[in-house]
Amino acid sequence: MKKSQLSDKQLEDLLGQMPKIKDHRDSRDIYQNIAHRVEKRKKMPTWVIPGAALAAVLFLAFILSPGLMGNNFSEQKSMDSSSAKGEKSSMDMDTAIRDDSANESAGEKENTLMMDSADRKEKTEEFAKMDITNPYESLISLYPDEFDPEITDVFTYAIPDQQARKVVPVSVTRSKETGKTWIQSYTETMPKLKEEEWGLAEYYPMDASWSYDEAKKTLTMDVKENHPYRYGSAAEVMFVDSMTQNFSDVGIEKMLLTTEGNPGIELGNYGLKKELPLTPETTKRRAYLFLTVEGMPNPYLVPTKEQHKTIGEAFAQMWKGDETGYLSPSLPENFKLAKTESNDKVLEITLKDDTKLQEDFMPNLEAILMTASEFDYKGVRFTNANIDQLGPFNLKEILPLPLAPNKKKIESE
Repeated sequence: MKKSQLSDKQLEDLLGQMPKIKDHRDSRDIYQNIAHRVEKRKKMPTWVIPGAALAAVLFLAFILSPGLMGNNFSEQKSMDSSSAKGEKSSMDMDTAIRDDSANESAGEKENTLMMDSADRKEKTEEFAKMDITNPYESLISLYPDEFDPEITDVFTYAIPDQQARKVVPVSVTRSKETGKTWIQSYTETMPKLKEEEWGLAEYYPMDASWSYDEAKKTLTMDVKENHPYRYGSAAEVMFVDSMTQNFSDVGIEKMLLTTEGNPGIELGNYGLKKELPLTPETTKRRAYLFLTVEGMPNPYLVPTKEQHKTIGEAFAQMWKGDETGYLSPSLPENFKLAKTESNDKVLEITLKDDTKLQEDFMPNLEAILMTASEFDYKGVRFTNANIDQLGPFNLKEILPLPLAPNKKKIESE
């Protein structure tokens, strides 16, 4: 600031122009107040004011010191961290819940598949164990308790006997394969059949190719020009009989025959045959007779070509056998019936008092059960039997009917 250039006179004139100020206090009070302040100022050490200023600085420095700031920052950081952790924990929990929900959904599907797979494996092992303790093991036919239809296919093949006079239905089981049609599995199983070992004629696999139109339910069989089914009347008859029995009751409505892609198969006495009629009714209401083969522990159950109106008529033929005598009777003369009747799809057989059943009656009983299945019965019950148990069957209960005749084992995959 520049030094003032006014003279004392000029200053007095300026001060004189300022408004007057009157102090209404008593003069003694004013004096004492001034004297007190002068005295106080004399007593105050010269270092007090700088010391006070220093103390203030130190106090502020203490407040703003790094340690305190660190503590405050740590506390704030701790609080922020806690808050963040809480939020993160909440977010993690929400994410975990969503993940758990997704994992649970995926896990449930996986567990379901694993359970299905485990159930399938358990069933397979269960039925495998039954091979050792299967009460039906030594019987001729295949019964429902011997396999699980969910994992097992049953295939029946009509196989000519060694004299080529009759075709014998032989049944085998095979594990189901995903992605394969019935006809694929059926034809792929043909090479596994052991006809000669079973005392029958070697017949499968057939020298042919197969195709199936599921929409039209039509099976096409294509053979080569020099196919073996055209030579001799016996070969022709066996071919027609076996194909008719194989495919008449499996949902196929028509079987077309072709030779190297051209319509028809030359069958000698039959001439050029373009298709075979497949009618389920032709495989119903038949009687089962015995075909005894040397070396086999049980006779084969062979259905008659004749169809019968009643189960009584079928029993009559079972006592007699076929007209040529090639197939033997499947019921002994001493098996006498008092009556037969149907009760809610159960065949009720009442025996006469002089009918005595023994263990060697088992093949005869199986012939009765197979014949009953041809007439759409659901079971058979005996009344007035002299024994309560025959093989695995409790004769006081309704007996189950077999699903297929003449079961045989083949090599598994």
